[in-house]
Amino acid sequence: MASIKERRPRKITVLYPLPNTKDNPEKSLKRVAAYCRVSSRSEEQMESLHAQVAYYEKHIKEHPEYSFAGIYTDEGITGTSLLKREAFKGMLQDARSGHIDMIITKSLSRFGRNTVDCLNSLRDLKALGVDVYFEKENIHSLRSEGELLITLISAIAESESLALSENVKWGKRRKYEKGDIGSIPWKNITGYDKNETGEVVIVEEQATIVRRVYDEFLSGYGPDKIAQRLNQEHIPHANGGRRWECCHITGMLTNEKYKGHIKFQKRLITDPLTKKQIFNKGQLPQYYCMDSHPAIVESSTWECVKQESERQKNYCKEHFTSQYHHARHESTLPLTGKIVCGHCGHLYKITVSNRRLDKGKKYYMCRNYQSGYRIEPKPGSCCNSKLITPLEAENIFISAWNRLVDEKETYFPESQQTMEGKDLLQAYRGRELIRLVQEVEYIDAMPYELMLKTLDHIEIGVDGRVETVFQAGIRTNFYKFQMDYLC
Repeated sequence: MASIKERRPRKITVLYPLPNTKDNPEKSLKRVAAYCRVSSRSEEQMESLHAQVAYYEKHIKEHPEYSFAGIYTDEGITGTSLLKREAFKGMLQDARSGHIDMIITKSLSRFGRNTVDCLNSLRDLKALGVDVYFEKENIHSLRSEGELLITLISAIAESESLALSENVKWGKRRKYEKGDIGSIPWKNITGYDKNETGEVVIVEEQATIVRRVYDEFLSGYGPDKIAQRLNQEHIPHANGGRRWECCHITGMLTNEKYKGHIKFQKRLITDPLTKKQIFNKGQLPQYYCMDSHPAIVESSTWECVKQESERQKNYCKEHFTSQYHHARHESTLPLTGKIVCGHCGHLYKITVSNRRLDKGKKYYMCRNYQSGYRIEPKPGSCCNSKLITPLEAENIFISAWNRLVDEKETYFPESQQTMEGKDLLQAYRGRELIRLVQEVEYIDAMPYELMLKTLDHIEIGVDGRVETVFQAGIRTNFYKFQMDYLC
């Protein structure tokens, strides 16, 4: 074995030699970017942002050791979360891609007010060798004492943000107590805006859409169908959205602002850093201000919509279904969801015959019915085997409607009584039924819109008796048929 002295030195080959920066001075310059942020789009803060951008652009470009790598700005974005800070996230991505060597920012609070997010971002940049210089605090993140100082100052900035948030909340609650509606973002509410003097005004072009939504809902259309109709007619969304969605219609129908009232503090923020909101169910006091601004719909119409929503929920509960509106069947099976078993209360569903003489023909049948001839009936199943075809169901409505026209003197006094009662919805339905009977008169086919607006349900009894129930509370005489279960 050779001694240590006899060993030859190893030969080392440099596979990737470092570039000669002396030959190319540009390579030795630091690529420096700046980050600026303001938390609101007020005129004062926007001027501050423009001043920061101009200052840092000039400062970086005039520095002999810096190469300008851009300025990243977030306008009107809170520093408590990275969620909506698109420019900040873009800056981090550019740093990961190797386009930035150093970042300059005015202060730690501009970089971020969330201690965890701030430190995580700084550690990611430190791992990439990217220095962050905080001008106000005179701290470099790559220096040994940098992280400790940044942690302390960032925690203070977060604490200041929380304190500021509580102060803002306190101020808003004092305004709510006085009925001050100035802090409401009216521009985001379809049909409303503020004029030059700060008064809340109705935007008539948008208000027409609101009134239409309320009218169509009381005419029997569901939120999904209303949204679909608005999209088909290419009616623009007031808030700039591309399409109307069910949630937009539902929110519009339940917003008390459209009748000229305001309920303050319906939601509350549980965490100022994440901005997570929950419904206020008694955690904080709520304030209700009546006649605080111009109404787009009448108060009675708004209350009718509210009662109609409750009626539909109760209808679904009474008839064991999760869906009230069946708009997808309007062209082929318009009475889907409107036929009810008089024995068990379940809705009738569509079924297809397996018999040879009418194989493939569609019938309505109680969805809770189970034949005892083929298998043992389940506990709680229904014994109502009566069937009706879709055409028979339409003829039942036609006959009931024509009977109303024939016997106005018999049925209308009942509607007059409902109109004199305290139930706003029943009074509205009674007035509409009288108006429609006088306008439409006799029918020989079932108009879908007329059925939607007037029919509550058709009830099928075990003995084959049929009762048509209108939304105004009127019930027609029984009508008999003999069709039974299909084997």
